[in-house]
Formats: sequence, structure tokens, C-alpha cells
Amino acid sequence: MISSFKTKEETLLAGGAPVAQIVRAAGSPVYIYDAEVMRRQYTRLAKALPRGFRLFYSIKANPNLSVVKVFKKLGAGAEAASSHEVMTAIKAGVPRGAIAYAGPGKSDSEIELAVDHRIGAINVESVTEFDRIVAAAGKTGKLANVAIRLNLDYTHDDGAGGHVMAGGPRKFGVDPDMAEDLAKRAMKEKWVRFVGFHLFPGTGIMNPQILAGAHNALAVYALRLAEKLQTRIGYLNFGGGLGIPYKDGEPELDIHAATAGIKAIAKELRRSKWFQDVMFVMEPGRYLVGPSGVYVSTIIDVKTSRGKTYVITDGGIHHALIPIVMNKSFPTALVNRMGQKADTQVRVGGPLCATPDQFSREIMIPAPRMGDLLGIFNSGAYGYSASMLGFLSHTAPAEALVDDGRVYIIRERQAPVMGVKKRLKI
Repeated sequence: MISSFKTKEETLLAGGAPVAQIVRAAGSPVYIYDAEVMRRQYTRLAKALPRGFRLFYSIKANPNLSVVKVFKKLGAGAEAASSHEVMTAIKAGVPRGAIAYAGPGKSDSEIELAVDHRIGAINVESVTEFDRIVAAAGKTGKLANVAIRLNLDYTHDDGAGGHVMAGGPRKFGVDPDMAEDLAKRAMKEKWVRFVGFHLFPGTGIMNPQILAGAHNALAVYALRLAEKLQTRIGYLNFGGGLGIPYKDGEPELDIHAATAGIKAIAKELRRSKWFQDVMFVMEPGRYLVGPSGVYVSTIIDVKTSRGKTYVITDGGIHHALIPIVMNKSFPTALVNRMGQKADTQVRVGGPLCATPDQFSREIMIPAPRMGDLLGIFNSGAYGYSASMLGFLSHTAPAEALVDDGRVYIIRERQAPVMGVKKRLKI
């Protein structure tokens, strides 16, 4: 969100540092993240949650090691969606017991790595995946902590601007009619420790009622099954999915409304002897890191075509796929001319020789000039790592972090790697 940043003499500031100076030092294009915005988002959510809740940062939103370290220092655990993200969390210093690993396509080697490092919870997505976890635990001789990811029906809404990721046929999680038998198996297996349940409501959800429905469905199911199986639950993961506004005038998610129901849920569950030692978890990503980032590219050409003004930038869909193509409303501004009247309607195109490499909407900015800096806000999440960095062999952008007034390059600009010819001995 533009409101997450301040300006000085028409220049955007990130953590007090002029963005134009960061671009000159790091090169263009560049992703710039403000650590203070990350801390603000984390603190806001942590204060809204009841006692006993633990925030796990969802690494997929922004997997840069320096970003993960910001949240680790705040006390966050980590939610990983690949073995590389598991190792990123460990390298950042996140305690292994505060790492959860989810994802419907874990390979045998990825499972073995998670078991070997004794992470807090491997979220089981299917019966066959459970079998492979058991095999990996037996092979490594280490106990595997497993939680069952549930595919519960909890809403018929479309997610109110986001995407629901549970209910009906899904590649994610275990259907409730299968989860009970799987939990029984987990309780009996020699090499497995059953710790609890996980439900991921969806992504980018802005309606607190959608989140409340998911949280309640998880609590009801977990309590019923714990009582039926007479087993203590040590881990109950309510997932993430908290959205942030993109469209002009769209209000922020009411975080107190989104967590009001969960306070009552936690209070009710703690009355049960089966939840006396439970660790409640929420694993947001976009909400924590999205507003902290701005992707900045430089206008390298201004042209007119059949009455339409085009600005061509040195960054495009290879660096910022989701903001440019998949979402039509990311806030955009000339970050070196903040506050000037946006009186010119333009189409923004990147440098790629590809038709999709342009904004899917026209925007209003001050009359553009070559050398102006175009910033796409809300780019802290699903930006660099969610793009086609190798497309058409352009140099990948740098990433910069501003923390306590100091600017750090946390990823250098990278030229495309040429192919390597290596003969395999088969």
C-alpha cells in the first residue's frame, strides 16, 4: 500500500531512505522492502490474537533469507512449502520445532530432509504421503511429527476477492471422512508422533466471516475427533489467507473482526482436557510482508501509438508477473514525483518482446518523462520469486532491505545462467 510509505520533497522514502538513491545504488529494476512495515504488520496481528497463539511466517510469500530473519527476530516460526524453504527457515535461526511443512507434492527426498531435521510438523496431505513419511522415518531412525491437513467444507463463498482453498474436491489436504482413520494410524505408528491438525482457508481473503467460518470448522472437527480418539492435541494450525487491499479505496482487512471468533474458539478449546497443552498457530505471509515492498523500474521510452500514450520500462512480467498480468489493481505511482498531479492516462509496457508484457489496465500518472521511476506497491509478497526470471534472458532484479535507516542489498542483480552441457554416465 502506498500509505505504508512516506515521502520527502516528492521522493518516496522506504524506512527513511530515498528510493531514488536506492535505485541508483542497486540498479534498476529493484525490489525494495521496508523492515519497519513488516514489524508493524506482525505486531498488529500478534496483538489481535489471543494468548497462546504463535505466528509462523509463510516463507512462500517472500523467501529471501534476510526477510525471514526479520520475522524470526520478532519470534515467528516458519511455514515452508518446499525442502529449500525448510532449510531457509533453519538458516534464519528458526527453531526446528517451530517449522511446519505443507504442500501436496512432497518428494521422498524432501520428506526425508524434514524428518531428519525433526521439524515441528509435517502437514500430511494424503494417505499415500503418510505412508511415505512413515517409510522415511523408519529409514532415518528419527520420529516424524505429523499433523493432518484437513479439507473441510466451511463456505460456499468465493472468498470475497481471494481464493478459497478448502472444501469440495481439492488437491490439498485429507477429506474429513478419511482423516479419522489416518489419525488412528498415526497414533499407532512406531516412527510417527501425531501432533494435531492444519487447515488452510485460502489466500487473499478480505472477508472476516470467511476466515471465521474456516476457523470454526477446524475447531469443531478437532474437538470432536480429539474427544472420540481420547488423544491430546499439541498443535492446531488455523492457516493464513489474510488479504491486503489492492484496489483504490478498498479498506484494509479488519484484523480485529477477523480474529474475534478465534478468541472465543481458543477459550472454548482450552476448557477441554485434550487441548491443555496445545500450540495454536496462524501462518500468514502476504499480510505480513506484502505492504512492505515496492518494485521500481525506470521509464526508458515514452511513445504514442494511435492516440494512446505508452511508457516502456526496463522491468516487466519477467520480474513482476502477478502485479502486471494476474492482478489488475496494484497501486502504481512515479516514486520520484510523488504528490504531483496524476493527469495523464498511459499504458505501461515492459522491455520484453512479448505481447503480455504490459499492464492489463491503463493508469493515471503525471506526464511521464524518460528516467522517471515507476513503483508498483504491495510487492513485498509474491513478487521476485513468483515471476518468470529467466524469460527472454534479461538480468534478474536486485532486492534491497531498509532496516533501521540502513539500506542492505540482499540479492545482487543476476545475469541469466547459460546452459551447461554435462554428459551423464548411464
